[in-house]
Amino acid sequence: MPITHDIDSLLHGAIDMHVHSYPDVSYKHPGRRSNHKVIDQCREAGMGGIVLKTHCWPVVTLAQELDSQYDDFSVISSVSLNQTVGGPYPWAVEMAYQMGCKYIWLPTWSARADRYHDGFYEIMKGYNKYFAEVPDEAYYTIIDESGELTENVKECLNLCKEYDLVCGTGHVSTKESLACAKYAHQIGYKKLCFTHPRANMDKFTMDDLCQFVEYGGYIEHVVQFLHPINTTTTIDEMMQMINETGGPENSYLSTDYFWDAVPSIPAQLDEVLATMYSKGASFDFLKTLISTPNRILEM
Repeated sequence: MPITHDIDSLLHGAIDMHVHSYPDVSYKHPGRRSNHKVIDQCREAGMGGIVLKTHCWPVVTLAQELDSQYDDFSVISSVSLNQTVGGPYPWAVEMAYQMGCKYIWLPTWSARADRYHDGFYEIMKGYNKYFAEVPDEAYYTIIDESGELTENVKECLNLCKEYDLVCGTGHVSTKESLACAKYAHQIGYKKLCFTHPRANMDKFTMDDLCQFVEYGGYIEHVVQFLHPINTTTTIDEMMQMINETGGPENSYLSTDYFWDAVPSIPAQLDEVLATMYSKGASFDFLKTLISTPNRILEM
């Protein structure tokens, strides 16, 4: 199937819901693109916005300052509920909302699942010598011994529903993610996203992902994971996951832009969309897939 110029038009107005600011964890982390450069590359491709994220200090004020500089592009703020903001507690969500935050991430490097599955903790440890001294009990699990969500996380999700915030599962385990999805379904909350299952920080099955979607959640597919810096999947596997979890209505693409050794955000997205098209995905399929973040964020 020939690739047409229509593929480029798919990025017009598109939103990448997973973009790390620079700096995030440390200025020692390699970065050759400033926040302005990243945004300018997205704008040049006709994209509509990004959700700005950090693993450490809240990025809310930075996102607002950047957003105020553009009339044709949205920089959406988020907060990761790690130890640096007090953890997965309702007061942190309330404060984030009061500061204009639109996206809440459950713990990433502060998640116990991340700590014991060689996750982002390993990267953090390389920049901060004190990470090796963090006690085990300081890492968060969001379920109790019976597998039910803790009351504080239930209240976090209640607030996300009340304030119409998007919530990503961060780096918590598959079991914890499903517990979130089950509770979200019970309260009628429909903006829960399974953060990059192919990050391989915890094992999952296709049945797990299907159950997450049946509860009303969305599955994130990170295109960065197709590149040599962090290869964990293939285009064929990505397309299979999208199809087997109900189609593009329930999935979305993001870059999880963080590493230096990857193309620009629009180049990554364009490459994946064009490759999917060449492999038989219809234009409508791709249009639905790339616009899922717009529907979630109602933008």
